[in-house]
Amino acid sequence: MSDIYKDPMVIEALKSGRHSADIAVLMCPRCGEYSYYNQGSHFSCHLCFGSWYCCSEDENPPPGIPHLCLDEVLTVADVANYDPDTDCP
Repeated sequence: MSDIYKDPMVIEALKSGRHSADIAVLMCPRCGEYSYYNQGSHFSCHLCFGSWYCCSEDENPPPGIPHLCLDEVLTVADVANYDPDTDCP
C-alpha cells in the first residue's frame, strides 16, 4: 500500500464514497511523497507539513512565497494501485 493511503484527507474521501480516480493529489517538492490536493490555491503535505501556493497556468507567483506551478494534477488512481475489495484505509 502506498503512503498516499496514510493521508487523512484521502482516507476521508475514500470513506465518503469517492472513487480513487476522483481524488486529486500532488507530489510534495520537499519530501517527494504524494498528498491530497483540494484543488485550491494552496497545497499542504501531510508528511512534512510543507505548504505552497499553487499557481494556475497564466498566473505569476506572489513574490517571496513558496509556490508550485500546476502543470498536471494526478489522482490517487494514477499514483497507486487501489483495490477497494482488499485495500481498506
